[in-house]
Amino acid sequence: MVFLAAALILSSSSCSILRKRLPSDPPSPKERTTRRDVKKTKGEILADSIVDYAKKSLGAKYKTAGATPAGFDCSGLVVYVFSNFGISVPRTSAAQYSASKRISDEDLRPGDLVFFNGSRIGGGVGHVAIITEVLGKGKFRMIHSTTRRGVCIDTFPEGPYYPPRLIGYGRVLPE
Repeated sequence: MVFLAAALILSSSSCSILRKRLPSDPPSPKERTTRRDVKKTKGEILADSIVDYAKKSLGAKYKTAGATPAGFDCSGLVVYVFSNFGISVPRTSAAQYSASKRISDEDLRPGDLVFFNGSRIGGGVGHVAIITEVLGKGKFRMIHSTTRRGVCIDTFPEGPYYPPRLIGYGRVLPE
């Protein structure tokens, strides 16, 4: 009889453990420690919106002088994305570099721009990308339009192409 009572207690307690968590249940200790209840600034919310909007263009084809979902060049993607939020940026990557506020790799945030030489190292600004995620000092993910893959996301400094071409970083978003 004692054995039967113990089995019933164990089975009923294991059922409560296996019960599906309801939205009204309090968060588990793990959820309490991983959930971020930090309020974002207006600038951070805008940057997140810009990155999310840019990601809607993933897979779009490359098109020289393109600035529409039918096809983008690198600076055309930046113009298209930022203009959706009422932010005017110049049309070329070199002009975008000149118009942006210089920032260091330690101050990078999503929504900032990163500038590279074009196909010729040392040839001046020829490529631009939007930073989508900062992974640590000097390491980040960027969305851009490439001639071979169209609009895609890459991680910097992975691969041999972009690291030697890095020129600098710029911010066009309001502080």
